[in-house]
Amino acid sequence: MALYQNRQWAVTDWGLTSVKPGAPYEYEIVASRLLETANHGETIYDWPSQLAEKTWVDFDAFIEAYKQALVLHAVKYKGTVDSVMLERSIQYARHSLERR
Repeated sequence: MALYQNRQWAVTDWGLTSVKPGAPYEYEIVASRLLETANHGETIYDWPSQLAEKTWVDFDAFIEAYKQALVLHAVKYKGTVDSVMLERSIQYARHSLERR
């Protein structure tokens, strides 16, 4: 059962998953991994940049669902969301999209 869903993504009890027909296949992110980071010159949340690289992803739909997942699964991951880092992560990913 979806706790939240848009045209391409659903937040489930388990985490965040892509949904058909909006996505060509199932892509899943377990809730405990939502705050994983990467260093791209600065530390950012990794999922926005990873999903921006995939040509099938509706990036706006992903970000909408990702933010919902962060709220709905706050007790399932370690740490708290850094809102400044989240915005930097989204902007970094948007710049990657523009360079494609």
